[in-house]
Amino acid sequence: MTVILAFLFVIGILVFIHELGHFLVAKRCGVRVEKFSLGFGKKLLGFKRGETEYLVSMLPLGGYVKMYGEGGEGNFIVDHVEAGSKAEKAGFKSGDKITGIGGVALSTFSGWRELEFNLVKNPEREYVFTIERDDERLTVSSKADDLEGIKAYSEKEYPRGFSNQSILKRLAIVVAGPFMNLALPFLFFPIIFMLGIGVAAYLEEPPVIGYVEPGSPASEAGFRKGDRIIKVDGKDVKTWRDTNIAFQSNPDALLDVEVKRDGQLKDLKLKAESSPEGIVAVGLAETLDARIGSVMVGSPAEKAGLKKGDRILAVNQTKITDWYQMASIIRGKANQEITLLVKRDNDEFKLKITPESLEETGQGAIGITPYREEIVKKHGFFASIIEGIKEAAGMIYEVTVLLFSFLYKLFTGKISLGTAGKSIAGPLLIAKVSGSAAEGGLASLLQFTSFISINLAIINLLPIPMLDGGHVLYLAIESIKRRPLSQRTLEICQRIGLTFLIFIMFLAIYNDISRLKGSIIESLGRLIETFK
Repeated sequence: MTVILAFLFVIGILVFIHELGHFLVAKRCGVRVEKFSLGFGKKLLGFKRGETEYLVSMLPLGGYVKMYGEGGEGNFIVDHVEAGSKAEKAGFKSGDKITGIGGVALSTFSGWRELEFNLVKNPEREYVFTIERDDERLTVSSKADDLEGIKAYSEKEYPRGFSNQSILKRLAIVVAGPFMNLALPFLFFPIIFMLGIGVAAYLEEPPVIGYVEPGSPASEAGFRKGDRIIKVDGKDVKTWRDTNIAFQSNPDALLDVEVKRDGQLKDLKLKAESSPEGIVAVGLAETLDARIGSVMVGSPAEKAGLKKGDRILAVNQTKITDWYQMASIIRGKANQEITLLVKRDNDEFKLKITPESLEETGQGAIGITPYREEIVKKHGFFASIIEGIKEAAGMIYEVTVLLFSFLYKLFTGKISLGTAGKSIAGPLLIAKVSGSAAEGGLASLLQFTSFISINLAIINLLPIPMLDGGHVLYLAIESIKRRPLSQRTLEICQRIGLTFLIFIMFLAIYNDISRLKGSIIESLGRLIETFK
């Protein structure tokens, strides 16, 4: 339930703030907005206020602002109907779209006056008007004389239509959504710092290697325990955070890494191998004590009585120096009873425990995670605002640089398409991470939401049809050609963009299922057990 609620919170906030940007600027520019919807598909609930209908729809993976005059031609829009007029009595309402009139070809008329003049030539004839109103198709029977009191326009001449606004106004409406997503972190980070958020202390420390995994890319490259990483691919790294970002942004690339060893600088070549999940794992880690950070429910560790904060001093007769040594021994003892020497507060005692065998690898595990010191970042009201603005700006800069650096390496062949494909995440992974962030508290959830919001803003501005960046590209071409793209060209571009986005969505969901299949099977198993 936590995962579902957290996911709906994250997606709901991101969609609402994005669409609110489009909506507010459209209103400011005088554009008539027909609908503001959170979600796609069938309407779950909604209400109409003024000219606009506000909706919550069935599929929560997005939303939309529907404006009059977005590409349609040949229809006529009823902008206003006078109260008590013949038109109102005939059944016409403000906001109606006249899509057809029996026996009359609407596309041959450039404006309402021209159409009205043609209709009054046969004053006794009763016309059947086909109307779109609130997603319903209706018919109204009326004579030409009954149109008295209507103020209407053809869609291409409607002054409050989106397509009839100046290029600058349309550009402002289009970029307002991504702009609001970029603005969201500036609201959230001051709140985050007022609440206080924990950050792993090692991330702020110099990248001194505490462990090199045997057989890993780092081991093959010649890294040693105690090496201090100075540069990655020519860029200085001062903390583990910088180092991790440098590795993760170069999947499957051969990196030049400069380290300091015994007072001397050495250059090493490191292959930043990415896993099937798209995560770079080179086999390097910080110094980590054999101290328990958490114990999984129902695990061998919980059953044996281990608790958070316990230190493992020995496994069988082997003295333990760090977490990695302990984990290595346990991995090799699947289904074999072992004896742990444990220190809790000032007491030392022994526990017997049998590591269970992991299905995927067959290695032993007892269900514990390492303890990591945390730095809690918390400030007063004014300091939170200042530090929050700095942090938001810093995150936007980092994400932007990383994303465009990734795209540059992709287009120049430094990162393969296969590697890039593995890095795409979809709604299932976002849901899982949202749930994990929510378990860490409101501050962690807001931080994760800010991160996704920045990514959403930048990706939305890429020049891909169907995205806001695609519309920016159309407007740029229009400003150069001094005329809009033809309806046919726009339709082709939209189809290409839609096909591309559907492909990306399927790829993302496939990746999510591949990454989370163990969790999904586990969850289904627990669900079945519940109903046994």
